[in-house]
Amino acid sequence: MSNKINRRAFLGMAAAGTAGIVLGDLMGLANNGRASSNEEVLKSVEALGEDPSTIIDFYGANQTGIVTPSQKFICMASFDVTTESVKDLQKLLRDWSKMSAEMMAVKPWDGSQKDTQFPPADTGEQVGLQPASLTITIGFGSGLFEKDGKDRFGLASRKPKSFTRMPKFHGDLIQEMATHGDIVVQACADDPMICFHVIRNLAKASRGSAHLRWQQAGQWGMKPGGTQRNLFGFKDGTNNPDINNIAFMNQNVWMDGTGDEPAWLKGGTFMVVRRVHMRIETWDQVAYKEQEIIIGRQKPSGAPMDGKLEFDQPNFGADPSGNVTAVDSHVRLSNPRTGEASERERILRRGFNFMNGLDPVGRVDAGLLFICFNRSIEKQFEPIQRRLTNPKMPDQMLAYTQTTGGGYYVVPPGAKDANSYIGEGLFN
Repeated sequence: MSNKINRRAFLGMAAAGTAGIVLGDLMGLANNGRASSNEEVLKSVEALGEDPSTIIDFYGANQTGIVTPSQKFICMASFDVTTESVKDLQKLLRDWSKMSAEMMAVKPWDGSQKDTQFPPADTGEQVGLQPASLTITIGFGSGLFEKDGKDRFGLASRKPKSFTRMPKFHGDLIQEMATHGDIVVQACADDPMICFHVIRNLAKASRGSAHLRWQQAGQWGMKPGGTQRNLFGFKDGTNNPDINNIAFMNQNVWMDGTGDEPAWLKGGTFMVVRRVHMRIETWDQVAYKEQEIIIGRQKPSGAPMDGKLEFDQPNFGADPSGNVTAVDSHVRLSNPRTGEASERERILRRGFNFMNGLDPVGRVDAGLLFICFNRSIEKQFEPIQRRLTNPKMPDQMLAYTQTTGGGYYVVPPGAKDANSYIGEGLFN
């Protein structure tokens, strides 16, 4: 076994319970045959660091960037399709799939193009950079199937049941040109230049068939492990499901193409994107204890109010000071822990912080690019969101956040090999 290992892959094995086999080789005689404690395992993994040379295969039954462990950076973009030709749409998806596979495999233009009469095939800013665990995920908006009552490409009958544009929820301040779109692309990597390069080159290749509608970059801190923090300073994603729990993923994330699910979506999922602006200046004036009450967790550890450790299950009882988790706290409304009903609603989150400088009136334009994957928007995401935005008892955090953009998208299964492409089943 090589003495090099991708830390991200290792953490996946740790969650699956197979990490000890690998560590036995890595730690060698250092432990003199003694079993490693969890603390020792984590310290050994942190010492390894991220492997920037990691290449993730584009092809497979499911698209990458969904259950792939989250990278540090994202560039997400939505496109409006401008062509009226179904053949042009298919060609666009074929070209994008081929380009995505090549970019993820680090096989773009290398500067050897001889014909100086034409623009280079690749923009080139990524030359010399590592692949940095790049993943590319492509999804379709409802407007690709039907728009303004028109069946644009003969695909309306194949639109998933109840799939619509993202509605405006209570408290939203939706900016039309930062919302919706016919095709969405999510590029994630451990290098922001790699993410930007993907969107730039796909946009370049789409001219004449599609154009950019909106684009948003995001990032996490360079914290080597554990739950990341959002811009309010709280751990974000503590209750995220284990991506190695195959049974859960099949139940809550992946579609199997039966019942109301179109057969072409077997191995696909739904993506929800919400660009959540955080009122940083207002939040920074809130007392420390009040912040914890609003979120429903302790700020340093991420533990529930009635717990001690981050992953303790909240019982919504009183903390040592006698404070009970508020019924309108974010934690309690997002997942009331009512047994099987709450488990069926659980979603797979994949959010990123964003920082765009100042808005036109001089306030900090920053927040959370919330992304989640679920098997049914209607039965999973929307019930959660309706609780959070219920005008009679909204999430306390709603006073400090406002969603300004995003959208609903259906994510097809992966391309099986180089002879197939993302969305191919939709046209068959």
